[in-house]
Amino acid sequence: MPPDRRRSRALQLALGVTVSVLLIWLAFRKTDFDVMWTRVRTIHTLPMLGAIVIATLAFPLRVPRWRQLLRAPDGSALPARALWDAIAIGFAANNVIPLRTGEVLRAAAISRLTPVSFAAAASSIAVERVLDALTVITLLGIGLVSGGLATSGGIATTAQRLGALCLVALALAIVAAWQRDTALRLFERMLPTGPFATKLVAFVDNVLRGLSAMRDPRRALPVIAWSFVIWLFTAAAFFLAFKAFDFPLPYSAALVLQGILMIGIAAPSAPSAAGAFEAAAVIALTLYGIDNNGSAAYGVTYHVTTWLPITALGAASAWRNRVAMRRATAPLP
Repeated sequence: MPPDRRRSRALQLALGVTVSVLLIWLAFRKTDFDVMWTRVRTIHTLPMLGAIVIATLAFPLRVPRWRQLLRAPDGSALPARALWDAIAIGFAANNVIPLRTGEVLRAAAISRLTPVSFAAAASSIAVERVLDALTVITLLGIGLVSGGLATSGGIATTAQRLGALCLVALALAIVAAWQRDTALRLFERMLPTGPFATKLVAFVDNVLRGLSAMRDPRRALPVIAWSFVIWLFTAAAFFLAFKAFDFPLPYSAALVLQGILMIGIAAPSAPSAAGAFEAAAVIALTLYGIDNNGSAAYGVTYHVTTWLPITALGAASAWRNRVAMRRATAPLP
């Protein structure tokens, strides 16, 4: 690795760890740990187990969506088993390796397990992230106007506009993918000339290429539908965990919690979004009147218990495909 690249990655890691430490302090600075531990020990086991199962099952739900976005060079569908292994390996790696290396490993794994290129796989993952962000933020807007937070007219109006903007952005993404050349020309005209603009246009081009599946309504509609299924399913896990802690919160609160969590874990942090996850949970649940001890107990319990299954499944997939994974990790920068 070139020295400049090594220094850059070291700085990113240092920043992530620093942010995680700060967020951990913010999340737990008002916590009475004896009370928090009591809340953890007295949760209802059955709904918590249900939350863990549903949260874990949300990962296989990504397979049919990725199968629509990423195709073999001849246009045929990729094997579901290979897609699942790559997904499990990627998310497990993100849980234990810093700098979101799991995304790179996921693309490398599928490019070793199937005939697709690393660039095509990476592009499809970038498109997934865009779809996830649009979907979760849209659901966040719906949650804000559906539950207890929608008591203020200003909050309700802002949430409605946010959700509407995300739906419009999703529609524009589909149109842009359908008319990629026209969209790129218009985008390029909006930017001043220069190297940054060239890189930005190239990035948008890669995203639109990844969105090629959206050109066909027969494939676009399932991709969008699966995006909402994945995140409504994930929100159901948060909701069941509310029941485990006896939080009297509606399902819409799970949509809000999920949205704030996605925003929180987007910040640089240690592996598995340590600190960022707990801080986001405390912020979201405090908005619904849950005290700091309860919200901290919820964040820690949910994070740890749902971390374990996907990490174990990813390790199993990596072991099952260990020859391909050795080849995949060898060229990583």
